[in-house]
Amino acid sequence: MTDRLTVVRRLALLNVLIAFWLLSPQLAAAQKLEQIVAEAKKEGEVTLVASTSTFGGKKGFTELEALFAKRYGFKAKLNLSGGPSFPQMAARIITEQKAGSKSSTDMYLGSDGTFADMHEEKALEKVNWAGIFPWVTKEMEISPQESLLVYSSFHGIIYNSNAIPKDKAPKSYEDLIDPALSPTWAGKMAIPAYIHWLIRLTPIWGKEKVLNFARKLAPLAGGRLRQGEEERIVSGEFPIMASTGGPLEAMWKWQPKGAPLVGLAGSSPATSSYYQLGVPKNSVHPNMAKLFIAFMTTREAQSVLEKQDYRSSHLVEGTILAKFVKSNKIKLQDPKQLNEVFLKADNGLEEELNKILLK
Repeated sequence: MTDRLTVVRRLALLNVLIAFWLLSPQLAAAQKLEQIVAEAKKEGEVTLVASTSTFGGKKGFTELEALFAKRYGFKAKLNLSGGPSFPQMAARIITEQKAGSKSSTDMYLGSDGTFADMHEEKALEKVNWAGIFPWVTKEMEISPQESLLVYSSFHGIIYNSNAIPKDKAPKSYEDLIDPALSPTWAGKMAIPAYIHWLIRLTPIWGKEKVLNFARKLAPLAGGRLRQGEEERIVSGEFPIMASTGGPLEAMWKWQPKGAPLVGLAGSSPATSSYYQLGVPKNSVHPNMAKLFIAFMTTREAQSVLEKQDYRSSHLVEGTILAKFVKSNKIKLQDPKQLNEVFLKADNGLEEELNKILLK
């Protein structure tokens, strides 16, 4: 009987040890999160240097501050300071690091191209995002252990549905140069004041197809617009814009106002910009930065982006973009593909596209 009890006890102990071993990674991650929270409380604040309209500007940051306190259990100051463009801010951080100075921003917000530069310069702190924060997935780490996706944005067409009837409307970039459709906007189409939307197409179409497309597109152009100038499509000044970042966001912004603006992805898979946040190695408040960045991938933080900017991440369940992608069965461009494009820049292609479209 004694031997039997001994065996039972040993088996019970073994089960406990196995359970502890299986749970230890989760426990370690929880302890690490607790440690980051404790250090962040001491830091008390975090600063993002970016456009003053980022995440809804001051109003958005006030909302985020309240939600941040609710999630982590302590109040902290979330500061937004007006600053330069993504490339200029990346260059500033790299320069500060090489000079041995502290970073002027605790976090870096940028897109695919600038994060490729930051990766090359080893300017970002390595963080086990998915291992520390239970709601973060590996897929959200666009630059593994260096950044988290905050919001994604398709590249595509916007057009005025009053100026272009449904039966003549394009469904993709290729339709823009279709001889049966293009007379509707020939000589009146707006094209972007930049060519990177076509660079993003090269992994999908190939270099020669992109160049041939650009050659056929150029004669149809009637002017150039920048991203954010969709009001000139709404007004009817231009019936269509060949490509813009955020065509869906523009549609979601203008249609509730009664504007005849339609936005759609230009290709399949849809070329996309992936806007990310990372922690510079020389951040003054690195623990607060980590908490804020992970927080921006929560549903409550995403709701602020949706309300203020019509932006969201397709990887956060329940967001407007996640629902759109799922309901329309849309495939997005692989971010790894984009990283390769920006890390192996084809200057010859860029020069040729500039000659064709921006001369």
